[in-house]
Amino acid sequence: MKISDPHRRMALFDDMFHRVMNKMKRIEQKPRRFGTDFLLYPSEIHTIEAIGRNTGINVTALAALQGVTKGAISQIVQKLVKKGMVVRMKDEMSDREVLLKLSDTGKIAYQAHGDFHSQIDPELVEIIAQADDANIEFMETVFKAIDRFCDQVISGS
Repeated sequence: MKISDPHRRMALFDDMFHRVMNKMKRIEQKPRRFGTDFLLYPSEIHTIEAIGRNTGINVTALAALQGVTKGAISQIVQKLVKKGMVVRMKDEMSDREVLLKLSDTGKIAYQAHGDFHSQIDPELVEIIAQADDANIEFMETVFKAIDRFCDQVISGS
């Protein structure tokens, strides 16, 4: 169904977006196991994923990468350190800087999370694979606009 009215299009998009966001909130509240005995919330496993992809990342860069505050990421990292998933290490170049890497247990969770996505992502991967460059650019533009919108709301502007 083609809708030419831009306000109506925006309303339909807004409805879909909020429906997905509501489901994401429900997902964020449900921990699961990823190859270890520990229950991990999505915020924790995605932090493990980010550290696994960026070994030696510091808390400031990790917070920016995930779009959360340094305080929020510090709390998640602390939980993951206590669970034995993440290791803090001193930066050889700076006494003040603390860098993060995955422990062996964290690497198991990281791998299991990748396996989990290999099972649930094929439909989305196929859709993205079929998209031409113009469609990908359009989606990037939409997501960047949503990201800026979120930043504005968070900062109170």
